[in-house]
Amino acid sequence: MKKHPNLCALARLALFLLGFVLLLVFANTHLIQTDTIARLTIYEMQQRDDIELALVGSSIVRDHFNAQMITEKTGLETFCATIPTASMPTSIALTKELMRTNSPEWVVMVTEPYNFQTVKESTEAYYKLAPFLSDPANLLEYYLRTASEDYTYLDRLMMFRGFGATSISDALKTISLRYFPKQAYERLKLTMDPTVSYQGGGFLHHETDERADEAFKTVIREHSDYYYYIFDRSKEQILELKQLCEENGAKFMIVVYPNHIAHSMAEPNFAPYNDDLRRFCEETGIPCYNFSFAKPELLPDMRGYFYDLYHMVGEGADILSNAFCDIFNAHRRGEDVSHLFYYNTWQLMQEADYITNAWVTQYDPAQAWNKAWNQDEALIRELAETYDVFLADCNRGSNVQPEYRFAALSQDGSESLLQDYSPQTYFTCAPGALDGRTLRIYARVSGKENTEEHWYDLPIQEYTP
Repeated sequence: MKKHPNLCALARLALFLLGFVLLLVFANTHLIQTDTIARLTIYEMQQRDDIELALVGSSIVRDHFNAQMITEKTGLETFCATIPTASMPTSIALTKELMRTNSPEWVVMVTEPYNFQTVKESTEAYYKLAPFLSDPANLLEYYLRTASEDYTYLDRLMMFRGFGATSISDALKTISLRYFPKQAYERLKLTMDPTVSYQGGGFLHHETDERADEAFKTVIREHSDYYYYIFDRSKEQILELKQLCEENGAKFMIVVYPNHIAHSMAEPNFAPYNDDLRRFCEETGIPCYNFSFAKPELLPDMRGYFYDLYHMVGEGADILSNAFCDIFNAHRRGEDVSHLFYYNTWQLMQEADYITNAWVTQYDPAQAWNKAWNQDEALIRELAETYDVFLADCNRGSNVQPEYRFAALSQDGSESLLQDYSPQTYFTCAPGALDGRTLRIYARVSGKENTEEHWYDLPIQEYTP
């Protein structure tokens, strides 16, 4: 019997497509890089069926919610279901994966204002989760949800292009983590950062003497005329996650991670995002506890626990975990805990009686006036006609009155006083007098005993009009 040429062509095409799909799946699961801790977390979650309290989110969950401590204090088996840099789309896909083998009583989404700056999901989070989703329908939905927001269809379809293994050892690491994650971790941790350790339950413990004091000197006040609110699409995704939980018999709660307060003082998006989320949760009946607004009797000053701009060491994580347990247990008992939180950003800033960091800027009359500056624009422009002008400022509570001290540093590190402590927020000198030197400012709270000094160095370059 003679074969029909069209059928033969279709058969060859089907065989080619099948081979292409299999090759693509293999490349996206075996020829990519793999985040060791993310893989361990997903593997443990998929192997368990006893999770009663799931905290879902990004590395702010993984690094700051001690699952073992929370289990002990709440009586609920706790797990941190996390992917670094995760936003809402990843939290939804991760929760669906969680519920394939678990029926949690509670799902707590832990978020922060940065999560609401966009409805898009980073490819980094996608690359770390997608290869390990066990449900093809969830994977397809995750792919379409994320790719449709930023049109990265090809990048997300062919993960090996942007996240591919760069060496044979990379590929072997991925294969071993895929099939033997526990054994691979025991071998890999000998070469990993010794300051971190995976404690199980999705919790990563950090133990280091490093602190982010220098890094926070870069958190300088910004200005924006844009109103920062939570996008409607983000609100839809929050409600979708809430519905997913309810359909699976779980109660839903939102917790806001307590970022370093310098962000709230300096960055214009922090305050509106926090307040808009509060209003949205009140309107939709979602319990929401914002630990950025926690009062000292619930959560002490956490500034000293940050080892980078967004993450705390293990001691800070334990303090936060303990505070979370207090609020979570009280909520389950039906107690009103509103007295332990400031209602909004305005109340928080009114109570903050300290400075977090300071800085100094050389005024350039050729540049547009920065609306974040507190100085009198007309005065500064007039002074700049005759002098070099340097403007000092700091991040502080609303009622704090700062005072500044200006000094010039010599090459040997010695200081020459230029202007002693006073409320004056600027310093002037003859044009070029400080060129090639370093100007240091100190800032402190005026009229407060034993106040902390904050300093900032500005190397002065020769001015070229």
